[in-house]
Amino acid sequence: MIKKDLLRAYHNTTYRAFIRGEMVDIRIGMKHARLDAIAPWAFVSACNPASRRSDDNPERHQALIEKLGCMGYAFHPGIGVPDEEGWIAEESVLVSGMTEADAILVGREFGQNAIVVGEANLEARLVFCVRGSLDF
Repeated sequence: MIKKDLLRAYHNTTYRAFIRGEMVDIRIGMKHARLDAIAPWAFVSACNPASRRSDDNPERHQALIEKLGCMGYAFHPGIGVPDEEGWIAEESVLVSGMTEADAILVGREFGQNAIVVGEANLEARLVFCVRGSLDF
């Protein structure tokens, strides 16, 4: 179950991608016209499964990159930058052309609670990878 403070942390994060040297900041609930050309897209991390700190984040990130390559997806480096103190930025990727369904499957494979997805002309959304995930 995802608690209110964790949900707030997800919403209070800048999902930053680097596309051909240009920094693009993604926020949940906002439109991102710069990303319309690569939509649908997903912002995914393999770090800190179940939002618990992990010492093997570099290996997990490399495994994510290899997985996306095998799936044939193009991706851009990214980092999840938390607004709140006490949270650590997570190495991530912005995946071009990734469907929400594929993004959820990848998120589940890497133990993620949630991912961020977007489509052309629509607001970025937080999507949960685990069933029955909200606990209010």
